[in-house]
Amino acid sequence: MKSTASLALLLAGVLAGCGADDGPVRGIEDAAIDAPVLPVDASIDAPIEIPAFRNPVTMADLPLARAAAERLGVGPREACDRCHGLTAGQFRDWLASTRVADTCLTNLHPSTAGEAQQILDCFRPEPGLPYEPHRLGVYTSAASLGWFRAVIQMAYAPAWGPKFADWTSRMLMPRNVPGLLTQDEFDVVAEWFARGLPQLDMVLTETPPTDDCVGDIQPAVATHVAQMQTTGWRALNHDDGIAMLGCAGAATPRDCLTSFPLVSTQPWGQSWGTALPTSRLRILYQYAYNSSYWTRSSADGRFVAHGGGPNGGSSIIDLQLNRRIQATAMYDPGFFPDNSGFVLQGGAHPWCRQSLLAAGPLQVTFNEPECSSVNVVGLYQHVAAVKNSDYWAVAGQFVSDNGNGEPSAHFGATSTNDLTPMIWNGTAYSARPEIPVLTPNEGDTIISPSAKLLLSRAANAAGQNGFTVRKLDATPSGNSYTVSTPVIGRYCVRGGKPAFSYDERWIVYHHWAEATDWAELGYASATDPAFMALVSAGTANIFLLDITTGVSKRITTMAAGQRALFPHFRSDGWIYFIVKRVPATGSEVVIASDAALVLEP
Repeated sequence: MKSTASLALLLAGVLAGCGADDGPVRGIEDAAIDAPVLPVDASIDAPIEIPAFRNPVTMADLPLARAAAERLGVGPREACDRCHGLTAGQFRDWLASTRVADTCLTNLHPSTAGEAQQILDCFRPEPGLPYEPHRLGVYTSAASLGWFRAVIQMAYAPAWGPKFADWTSRMLMPRNVPGLLTQDEFDVVAEWFARGLPQLDMVLTETPPTDDCVGDIQPAVATHVAQMQTTGWRALNHDDGIAMLGCAGAATPRDCLTSFPLVSTQPWGQSWGTALPTSRLRILYQYAYNSSYWTRSSADGRFVAHGGGPNGGSSIIDLQLNRRIQATAMYDPGFFPDNSGFVLQGGAHPWCRQSLLAAGPLQVTFNEPECSSVNVVGLYQHVAAVKNSDYWAVAGQFVSDNGNGEPSAHFGATSTNDLTPMIWNGTAYSARPEIPVLTPNEGDTIISPSAKLLLSRAANAAGQNGFTVRKLDATPSGNSYTVSTPVIGRYCVRGGKPAFSYDERWIVYHHWAEATDWAELGYASATDPAFMALVSAGTANIFLLDITTGVSKRITTMAAGQRALFPHFRSDGWIYFIVKRVPATGSEVVIASDAALVLEP
């Protein structure tokens, strides 16, 4: 369970113009970064004794299920339900990941440092890389309890304190809210999962809808897009003279980025642009580490940020200076659409002015004077701004997407998003009161750059039920706002991590090749060996959807096992995304596409 960073919440990654097409591939960086460290008493006054991981529980199945489910948030107590829909599908996903975690816990009584380290390393994707909470299953709720503490002591004594701090900061859920479960409560939860969640359906209070998606685009969508032609952030940033990366001397946005090489110059990328042959894909940066969760960039396209980096932490790539900035944070970057600020969850004071990055630092510690705290904004946040008014953030129920396959859509009937208006007072960001918005069976919600639309992934019993667009009408009321969020569009496509264009006409998202996609991908049948290779290897493409027509267009053609992920726009209409598993290089790349510029009238 990847949860919120807020103490107030309980839960807690193509140019069609002229110019040189064979510029150098931007460099692979390998600078190190220290993981965030929490204060821990690292003294050891006695031999390390490993306590019981969990203790026997003899309750019958139904009372056991009721007690465990209630402690996890089913019912009036707020817990995991703050960030996750507590549906049957969600619990079964947690059960599957917990059973994988059990394969790492076959030795519950290590007696040497080597044995203890072997246990802990099982929760990393590769040796030396940061821990990943999904590998721990429901045991994330016990990550700070005595068993894990003792194992880390044994593995890293005498200097185990910072190691335990790193472990809890990454693995404990709810994040930064220790103590969701006592040992006795964890015993109950662990026993329920050990038995395979008996009586699950008897204790759930929410059931997702069973209806299929029905497309619906109301006139309000076209009205909004027309208004954004002059009042959206693409127009506003152009009028404000924001200098876009790679556009010096360019006559049109499509003439930008000519100093960056075309993907087609690389043997591993020659198929990528064939879905839209008139567009161009350009290589912005190549790096040798594994990024974590989504990637986002600044409005001017200069800075690209995501979780991950050498030895952990986060990375902010300065494309103008062709280097990586170390960031002492975790993941989930966001950049304000007016190019004024950014956020990276897990930083000490994660909300910062973009002038900090423009000054060319080698590292961002999030203790700089340009950074401040807005502790009410939960994890998986997305940000927006209103010209000459407030900044906005939205956070709510989500399904973690770390680029490991098509994300599920376990969102419950009581799914709520919190809208947070924020003020920049000249020295710091501060939050107005949060505004809860009920969005039944919807989650992974994002906010459009103008703060006028909300976009969510919708759920039904079978999984994702398309995308839902809501209009966000906000009226000032005292120190905050009253809001209404009527649905104005439904789009019957599947995908993860969508993002709006700055003129708000387009949605861009990634989608993994699935068994039903054979025709769309150009194959004669679902049993075509080449198509089956795409599905079995795990292959993801980028799609572009026009919200005024509902027409979705695939804009990449990735080879089997190549993963184009986490697309988003910069202000002038270029799309950035990353590709994981680049063949023969062992690296990831940041790519730019002019597909939306090619397709717009």
